[in-house]
Amino acid sequence: LKQVQTTDLTDSRLNHEFVAWLKTSGMNYLLMLLLIACAFLSWDWWNRRQDEARDAAWNELAAATSPAAFRGVAETHAEVDAIAELAMLTAGDLLLSSVKTGLRPGLTAADEGAKLSKDEKAESLQEADGFFARAAELAGARAGFAGKPVILASLFGRAAVAESENRMDDARTYLQEVAKIAAPEYASMAEQAEARLANLEGISLHSQLPTKAQLPVT
Repeated sequence: LKQVQTTDLTDSRLNHEFVAWLKTSGMNYLLMLLLIACAFLSWDWWNRRQDEARDAAWNELAAATSPAAFRGVAETHAEVDAIAELAMLTAGDLLLSSVKTGLRPGLTAADEGAKLSKDEKAESLQEADGFFARAAELAGARAGFAGKPVILASLFGRAAVAESENRMDDARTYLQEVAKIAAPEYASMAEQAEARLANLEGISLHSQLPTKAQLPVT
């Protein structure tokens, strides 16, 4: 009985000390643990939301099929990775391809109203040049050389637009800039720019169609 009584007294004293600790500093520790748990859950929720937003942005970029859609993706997800720059580049490339085929983006020759008029081709080239310029502007805001690949791609695109419009001096300027800033990280792009510079003269000659008076009389 004495042992039981001693055990009961010990347990009672421990319970009393625990209750006293809870009344003094225990609640502070419990509150601190609760705040840490809430902070961790909030951080985990925020990361999951960011991942979901990033996935949604990339999915929208992959699903876009028109210049207007790419512009919308760039505006909606301007802060996500390099979505805006890639959307601008893709839109410019799409318009360039459209001018080369003579068909509206996403349409085939069998579709009604698919063919581009001469004025529409000129407008598409101007719009493509604007997309490429905007991509370079966005990439130029990145620190270091993180945006350099996009800038180089945009310069190549603007050179292609200038060549299509027979603005060889502008095309030469863009290609020379590529050759200048591509090294040393992207030497292959510098070589490609040099090769295109060497062919500019030939492109200029082929783009100058003879007038009716210059054609031979048959």
